[in-house]
Amino acid sequence: MTSPLFVGIDVSSKHNVVCCLTRDEAKRPLGRFTITNNRPGIQELKDRISKLVKKHGFEQILFGLEHTGSYSTHTAIYLQQHLDFGVSDKLVYALNPSLIKEFKKANFLDAPKNDRVDAWYIAAKLRAGNLPHPYTWSEPQMALQRLTRARYHLMQDLTRESNFLLTNLF
Repeated sequence: MTSPLFVGIDVSSKHNVVCCLTRDEAKRPLGRFTITNNRPGIQELKDRISKLVKKHGFEQILFGLEHTGSYSTHTAIYLQQHLDFGVSDKLVYALNPSLIKEFKKANFLDAPKNDRVDAWYIAAKLRAGNLPHPYTWSEPQMALQRLTRARYHLMQDLTRESNFLLTNLF
């Protein structure tokens, strides 16, 4: 069995920076590119990753991206649900940014901070292992999450307004 392809994606509002690593190579990435954070950008990502899969014969792809709220959610959903890369096994990990920061600090003391380097660290974290559970899209869970956040926001507003009224009343 061939080694998996580790794809680190640093997500921002406008662009996604992608870095592809294999288990064989020490620090040199197999591919590195920037795509826009929209549907045509995701299609370009699919095309480029599919070319790497065909060229090197990968059977497994591990995608990792920092979970940055609404910017990364759509990318993770597309990677997990809608895109086919021609591999038998595809896993998507939405990693906590603090996990990547601690990995960087623990392994590379003089690490610079930019998107290209961060994408490499995400892919290196995938390669190093000890990963959380893969990302799973659940429509009921997403609806419940949005409902819970809306309730939390309303309760914050109600508390603030009640405190304001009480301070003016007394």
